[in-house]
Amino acid sequence: MQGWWRASLVAAVLAGLASCQTMIAPAPRTVALAIEDVTVIDPESRRVLVHRSVYVDGGRIVAVAPARARKDYAARRTVDGGGRYLIPGLLDMHSHLFLPDPGAPTLNLMLANGVTGIREMSGDCWEVAGARSGCIGEFKALQAKIKAGEIPGPDLVSIASPMVMGPASAQVPKGVDSFIVPRTPEEARRLARYLKSRGADLIKTHDSLTLPVFAALGDEAGRLGFETAGHVPFGVAVTALARHNFRSIEHARDLLYDCSRYGAEFRRSAGAFAEGKAAKRPEEGTRLARTVNEFDPDLCRSTLTALAGNGTFYVPTHVTREMDARAADAAYRSDATRKYVPRPRDAEWDRDLDRTAKSSADMARLYQAFFRHGLKITGLAHQAGVPIMAGTDANDTMIVPGFSLHRELRLLAEAGLAPMEILRAATTVPAAYLRREADLGGISPGKEADLLLLGRNPLDDIGNSASIVAVMANGRLYDRRALDALLVEAERLARSARPAP
Repeated sequence: MQGWWRASLVAAVLAGLASCQTMIAPAPRTVALAIEDVTVIDPESRRVLVHRSVYVDGGRIVAVAPARARKDYAARRTVDGGGRYLIPGLLDMHSHLFLPDPGAPTLNLMLANGVTGIREMSGDCWEVAGARSGCIGEFKALQAKIKAGEIPGPDLVSIASPMVMGPASAQVPKGVDSFIVPRTPEEARRLARYLKSRGADLIKTHDSLTLPVFAALGDEAGRLGFETAGHVPFGVAVTALARHNFRSIEHARDLLYDCSRYGAEFRRSAGAFAEGKAAKRPEEGTRLARTVNEFDPDLCRSTLTALAGNGTFYVPTHVTREMDARAADAAYRSDATRKYVPRPRDAEWDRDLDRTAKSSADMARLYQAFFRHGLKITGLAHQAGVPIMAGTDANDTMIVPGFSLHRELRLLAEAGLAPMEILRAATTVPAAYLRREADLGGISPGKEADLLLLGRNPLDDIGNSASIVAVMANGRLYDRRALDALLVEAERLARSARPAP
């Protein structure tokens, strides 16, 4: 009896302790959203986590935990992620809103396609020359409205200056200070100070700038705490860009020259045009043919190794070169997503396509070869360690906002990048470029909850990036019905658009 009594006493004490622990256990934290039992694809860590629940509150990821295994969180809204895939929101690192055009069609199309952030590459006007619309104040106001939830759309993660051109390609309007088309290093430094005062995040360069002007512009921008990016000046080799605070090469064009034995000759002759020593640029057919035909693998390897070493980013926008290559392709021109393009712009696209399509058969073959060669160089750049970013030149000819980013991802696959690396090009690599790794580019606690829920696995086929079930952006969840409504509104606005007076 005595042993039985002791055993009963111990059991009672243990039961009491367990009861006390239960009584003092903290209450679950209430959060805004839980995405339950989803497969998390985290490009930042390159990990795939199955059967996870992702908890979101205050626009940030709070936790990523084994599905339904944690009792620490109670969600006000739950999304079933079973059989689905979660990736970070996509970033289009070369876009154009073309304000003062109505922003809504582009913003709707971007968000409906899972684009939660854009780098606006033409985000100001030349107000000093009398412009009164399309100025940076409009872009900043739009950005504030998006952040406040007043209108749906992607965040404007970076806003570029207007394109800075050299005198070989631009004229200064009568009565306007000449520094806006800089001819001297001093004018370039003055221009950098002016653009910084405007609030631009970066200076966008044109290829017509001379080397001394380009160098002064970039050096002064660096001293002021911002940077340059854009078109590579004719006379500047890509390996020299980083020393002048130039951080990203745009478009699958400039890099191709420096992978060719023709590159040095091209830069001398084109540079002479920029300096006013030649009447015209090198002939188009010659430029295309010799760049491709005189490709030098050893020179290219050396060039790409240098770019990787100095941290220059590359935004190839292959979809823009695809337009050159396919301008006469009826199937390409009849793309169903053109119904979302405002009528006046769509008509401009037809005129641009017609001009390119009228090229000779030989020129058509050269455009096609240049496009394919650009894909090859992107693959080699990635292999060499050059950070590749996805961008589209959205709203340029045949570049339908949002939809074109998924096309660009497929072209990166054709260039040889694996699906995880392609996802990184649209998420993690841009976050590094923006120096916002703490906020963007992955799925982990503390990151902004810009997320895409996909119906199919993008690691099986990067085309599955378009199988969007829901988008979370700026702390708001858009289910498939809400995303479809954005598309319907974009189409309505496109049909009702009228040419500017």
